[in-house]
Order: sequence, then C-alpha cells, then structure tokens
Amino acid sequence: MLDWTHKNVSICDIRKLHKVYVIGVNLYVSEFSQDLQDKKNLILFVKDNIFEERIKGYFLKNDMNNISREDILKVSWNMYISQGYHIKLNENGEVIQFPHDKDKWYVSYLEVAGLLGMFSSIIKEKE
Repeated sequence: MLDWTHKNVSICDIRKLHKVYVIGVNLYVSEFSQDLQDKKNLILFVKDNIFEERIKGYFLKNDMNNISREDILKVSWNMYISQGYHIKLNENGEVIQFPHDKDKWYVSYLEVAGLLGMFSSIIKEKE
C-alpha cells in the first residue's frame, strides 16, 4: 500500500508560477536515502489544483484569496515527494509514473498533517 514519503513537513517559502506552486521546505537528513544525506532544504513543485484543493478544504474556504500566506506557512503537511517524476493512481489503484526533470523534486499528493491527514484520505473511493 502506498503511503506518505514525508510527514509533518513545514513549508518555509512558497510562490505560484502559472499553474504550479514552488515550495521551499526544510527536511531532516534522516528522511532521505543515503545518496542525499547532505540535503536539508528542498525546492518542491506541485500542481496548483492539487495544492489549492487541500488548502481550501482545510481552511473551509472557497477562494484562495481569503487565505493568507502566513496561515499557509503555519500548516504542517504529509507529502508524497519524488525526485524526477510524479505519480498518479489509476482507477485500479495502480501507480503510474510521469517523468520530469531528474534533478527536481515533485509532490504528487499532499494532505494537512493531523488526525485526518492519512494517505487514504486523498484517494477517492470508486463508486
């Protein structure tokens, strides 16, 4: 079963560029594989609709303009982060990889950390 690669992640900086958010995070060395031991700060890329839907759902707002940058930076996140690709789950629950720049980091899924921040909460049930 798929699960978060990183939990309780704090965003330290964020920008929106066209249809993607560029997010700066600080992560502990122990959260990385051995070849990345020297990395602590990462720049992540996440599609705008993925990020905005999670933010609006958490703050119970319909419009991103009603949510402040400061409020967003206070939130801790659970994330599925991968280097060089993002993933999607198809209708059968199978993981499909979509390659991108091998030197960049991508967020495929995210949810606000906490009681309701389980990976299963982001997967839509089949009707």
